[in-house]
Amino acid sequence: MTRSWSGVGPSYEIDWGGLPWTLRVDDPNPGLRSARSGPLLALEGVAEADRWQADALSGKSLVGHECRFDRVEATYRPEGWGEMTVRASWFPVGHAGIGLEVELSARSVEELHRVEVKILSTLETPPAPGAHRAVEPRDREAAALSYDGRESDLSNLVTGPPGAAIGPWLASKTGRDGWAYVEVARPEDASRRISEGRLPFRATRYGLFGYDLERGVVLRGRARGFWLPTAGALDRAQALYRDFLDEPPPLRT
Repeated sequence: MTRSWSGVGPSYEIDWGGLPWTLRVDDPNPGLRSARSGPLLALEGVAEADRWQADALSGKSLVGHECRFDRVEATYRPEGWGEMTVRASWFPVGHAGIGLEVELSARSVEELHRVEVKILSTLETPPAPGAHRAVEPRDREAAALSYDGRESDLSNLVTGPPGAAIGPWLASKTGRDGWAYVEVARPEDASRRISEGRLPFRATRYGLFGYDLERGVVLRGRARGFWLPTAGALDRAQALYRDFLDEPPPLRT
């Protein structure tokens, strides 16, 4: 049975992992929430050197939204970010997944450097500011992003070796008996993954892109979340991740 969205927006609903989830594209951090947990696959602002605006992609910058076929698409234009446009699309994947695609463009020239769109997923209340954070960087340049002023509380931030594979994130605590939450992002799209709190991690953030953005350039990034039965979840997560990496890039205009 194909899952589909209901609602006319800005609030949309969908069944996921046997529970009803709500996506409000005008939320302070637009993402999927249930009565028990969330947000998952949520937009959490835009960052560059010496700057992070957590509410840059929220109701105040929302300029349009619609449900097209199986996708909820929302467009944001945050003020003060080089006439930037961010188009986010959420869509069901099979019976267990939700995908998120983020498209980033701008009209500015030589203004936006090493830009990241941050994505947040948390299954319980995130740790308080200043909690331990573990960073997995894509490469040496991405590792440096943690220390260029976009992050705070550096005394509790630990960066792993650049270039290590950023594989699936299997949440250690899901709040749901018999279920596990798994999240993946394409390695070339994610500059960093930041896990918060001591084990078990209570939240994870991806920084998508981490590249300079100029007029005429369009960046696209993909992430995906799955609810899986706990039994065999790790093996299933690895298989879903391999399938995800094998998918061709979407054809978008």
